[in-house]
Amino acid sequence: MKILIVAATVLEIKPLLSSLGYTKDDPFLINTFLYRCSIIDVLITGVGLMHAAYFMGKILANNKYDYALNLGIAGSFNKNISIGEVVHVVEERIADLGVENKDTFLDLVELHLLHPGQFPYTAGALMNKTPYLIQGMPELRKMVKGISVNKINGNQKSIDKVVQKYHPDVESMEGAAFLYACLTEGVSCLQIRSISNYVEIWDKDTWNIPLAVENLNKTAMKIIDRLVSVRV
Repeated sequence: MKILIVAATVLEIKPLLSSLGYTKDDPFLINTFLYRCSIIDVLITGVGLMHAAYFMGKILANNKYDYALNLGIAGSFNKNISIGEVVHVVEERIADLGVENKDTFLDLVELHLLHPGQFPYTAGALMNKTPYLIQGMPELRKMVKGISVNKINGNQKSIDKVVQKYHPDVESMEGAAFLYACLTEGVSCLQIRSISNYVEIWDKDTWNIPLAVENLNKTAMKIIDRLVSVRV
């Protein structure tokens, strides 16, 4: 079994890295670990779609994986999702790639620059339909819709617009790049996010990053242990 773990920052998966025996704080990291007779490559891309896209393209061009896991924290639009709760993102859209036309935002599909059914899109969205081989894991039952952005929404007007347009549950800055790369290359994948905050007017005092990181890493280890127990 060969697994790729992808995160934007060391901070988000530091407990996992410690469990694998790595204690440095490299801002960018590509490292290989042996865990329970399985090979695990860990890729730290840096924050944002551009960094994630570059490093995903680079690593998938030179390696084959049985599974890829994208691990990170995220903001939630959905108040029914608790701070610190871990979610499984199964749908992604890039919510700020397009054109502003007065008070309206037009994305690539609406501009006819992207066909909604063009591989690997389904109705204009990136849908994770790959087989998981992870049956009966309660950690993966909270399936949500995500958007990826280059600018975190922190203005009520922009929040209302993106919610009305895409009806997302969560927001991240790398998820769509990860999913696009995996779907294009045929790599079975999971995007696992833990909620650090609600998407609202910017107030970092309401965030709980330590709780989100703790729960994310506990879940990640359960998923990895499940994966390495499967022989493909």
